[in-house]
Amino acid sequence: MRRMAFLIALVLVVSACTGGDADDRAGTSGDGTAAPGDGGSLVDQVPTPGGDGAQRAAWTFLVYLIGDTDLEPFAVQDLLEMASATGDADVNIVALVDRHPEYTDAGVLNLGDWEDTKLLEVHEGELIEVSGGTELNLGSPDALAGFLEAGIGAYPADHYALVFWNHGAGWPGMGPDETDGLDILDLADISQGLETGLAAAGVDSIDLIGFDACLMATYEVASVVAPHADYMLASQELEPGHGWNYESLGIFATDDDVTSDELGRAIIDGFAAQAEAFGTGSDITLSLLDLSGVEAFSTALSEVTGRFGEDPAGLATALTGARRGLLGFGRNPDPALDSNHVDLGGLLDNLAAVGGPELSTAAANALSALQTMVVANTTGPATRQASGLSIYFPELEDHFRQGYLFLTGDPQWANTLSAFFQAGQELPQDRRATFVEQPEATVQPVFFFDDDGLNVFGPLSEFSIGSVIEATMFVGVVDPDSDAQLFYAEEWMDIETEPVTVTDTGGEVIVDGSPGVFAIHDNSYLELSDGQDTAIAYYALNLDQDTGFGLVDIPLTYLAPGSEEPEEILLSVVVDLESGEIVEEDFYTVDPSGTYGGLTADPQGLIFPELLLVENGEAQWVPTTDVGLFADLPNLQYALIQHEPGTQLYVDMTVWDYGGNSDSTVLLPVVP
Repeated sequence: MRRMAFLIALVLVVSACTGGDADDRAGTSGDGTAAPGDGGSLVDQVPTPGGDGAQRAAWTFLVYLIGDTDLEPFAVQDLLEMASATGDADVNIVALVDRHPEYTDAGVLNLGDWEDTKLLEVHEGELIEVSGGTELNLGSPDALAGFLEAGIGAYPADHYALVFWNHGAGWPGMGPDETDGLDILDLADISQGLETGLAAAGVDSIDLIGFDACLMATYEVASVVAPHADYMLASQELEPGHGWNYESLGIFATDDDVTSDELGRAIIDGFAAQAEAFGTGSDITLSLLDLSGVEAFSTALSEVTGRFGEDPAGLATALTGARRGLLGFGRNPDPALDSNHVDLGGLLDNLAAVGGPELSTAAANALSALQTMVVANTTGPATRQASGLSIYFPELEDHFRQGYLFLTGDPQWANTLSAFFQAGQELPQDRRATFVEQPEATVQPVFFFDDDGLNVFGPLSEFSIGSVIEATMFVGVVDPDSDAQLFYAEEWMDIETEPVTVTDTGGEVIVDGSPGVFAIHDNSYLELSDGQDTAIAYYALNLDQDTGFGLVDIPLTYLAPGSEEPEEILLSVVVDLESGEIVEEDFYTVDPSGTYGGLTADPQGLIFPELLLVENGEAQWVPTTDVGLFADLPNLQYALIQHEPGTQLYVDMTVWDYGGNSDSTVLLPVVP
C-alpha cells in the first residue's frame, strides 16, 4: 500500500442513492401502516384527451420524477436541462413532478415553487402545467400506472421512453416519497404499475426504460422490466447528485429518426461529460441493456446455477472463490447498510476461471450472453472493471435480507443463494475458516515493518483456505483506561490460496509454505479538522491494484443546527494509488433503513467522527469528539498521521468462510 500522508481541502460532491430497506412492502410506510396520498387520480386530471385527435410525435419522453426528497434541488436543475434541449424537435417531454415543502423554494422557468404534484409539458424555455393542485403518492403503483395511461394517451408517438427519477437501491426498489409515508416503489410495484398502465394505454411495451437513480443496473431489475421495454438504461454504482444531463435530449433536435440505441448512447455520453465537468467521474457507471437478451442470459445462467443440485459443496466452493475481491457497489463499513451488489460479469469471469471444465464452460457462455445484452457502458477509472450489470450476493447468510426471497421476476438466483448458504451450514469442521498457529515453527501469524509500513500474514489450514470468502484486518489501539480495543481502520486482506513464502526486509524466511491472508498497513490514522478542532476518524480501505485506485469509506454523524437527532452520514473517497492524490470525495446521508441520499449540510451544523469500540466482545460506534467539527464541508480538512515510534498497535485479522464461521488472531506490533 502506498502512503497517503497529505492534507487537502474537501470538495463537496453531493451524490444521490439509496440502500433501501429490503423488507419494506409496497403501499406501506416505514412502520407498516398504510401510506397516505392519492395514487391513481391522474388520468381524470388530464384535460386534453389523446387518441386519434392528438398529433402524433416521433417520441414521447416520460419522466416519473419523485422529487419529494432531499434531491429536490437537482430536480429543479434537471427540468431546466430538459427545457433547454427540445428546440423544434419532434418530441413530447412530459414530466410528473412531485416536490417537497422544505428542501428548496426555487421556481422553475415560468412556474413558481410548488409542494404538491404537477403534470408538466416541457417546452423550450417554458413549462406548461397540464394538471396540479393534488398531492400524489409517487411510491404507489397506481400513480405510475396513471401516469403511463395519461402520458401515452394524451401524447401519442411512434416511440416511448420512461425515466424513473429519485434515489435507487437496486432490487429493493426506489424512492421514497417523503411526504407520503416514505413509500417506495419496490420491484413488485414497478412491475404492477408498468403492466397496468401500459395495458390501459393500449401499448404492449415501450422502447426504453431508464433509471436516473443509484444501483438500478441489476439483473433483478432487468428481469422485472424486460417484458415491458426493449432497452434499459441504469447505473450499477451510486450516481452523483447531478444525475443525468438532460441536455442530451438535444439529440431529438438534430436527428429526425432517433433509435432507442442512439438515445441511450446520447444520454450515456452526456452523463459522462457532465460528471467529468463536475469532478464526479472517477467511479461512475451507466449502461444500456438490450432487454431482448434477458431470456437468453437467464437460460445461460440457469446452466450455472442448476449445477447446485449435482454438486452443492463443489459449486459453493467455486462461488466462494469467484466472490472474493469482486467489484462491489453501494459499499458501507456497516454490513447492515452495505448493498451487497457485486459485478455480475466479474463473478461469471471468475467462475469460468476457478470452476471445473463443465462449470467453466457454462459460466463462459453466461458471460458471453451478458456481454451481448450490454450494448453500451461508461465507467470511471475506479470502476472500469464494471461489466454493466450487477447482482445481489451477500458473502454471509447473516447479511442476507429475507425480502429478496419474495422478489417479482426470475427466482433462480434467490434459490441459488439459499442453496449456497445451506451448503455453508453443512460445511465440515475441518474445512471451516481456521488460522494455523504452530509455535516453534515457521507457520504462524507474523508481522514485520518495511518502507511500506506494517506487513501482516495469517497462515490458514490447507483444508479451510478454499472455504474462506472474506478476510479483513482491523487496526487499532488498546484504551489504557478500560483495556477495550479502539479500532480506527479496516482493510481487505489478500487471500493466498496457494502455499507462499514470506520473507522480511532482511531476507529472513518467516513463513514457509502455507496459504493464508496478507495485508499492509501504512502506520497512520485519519484525522479530520475544521480549522479549529481536530478529531480522529475511522476508515475502511479497499485497494484495487488492477485499476490503480483505492476506495475509502468514512462513517460520520451529522447534527443539524437546532436538532437533537444526529444523522448517519458516509464520506466516500477515491484515491489514486500511484500519486497518493484524492481524485473525488462524495458525501451521503444514511438513515436507519439504509437509505442513502445527498448530504445537504448547514455549515453551522456539526459532524462527529467515530471509532469502533470493542469491549468484552461487544462492538459499538463511538464519537471521538464531544464538541464536533463544523460541517462546512468544502473547507473540511483531513490527513493521515503517522504513529509515533513506540506506539503499540492492536491488529485483529479475521477470516470468514461461506458458512458464516469465523476465526481471528491478534498481533501486537510496536511501531519502530
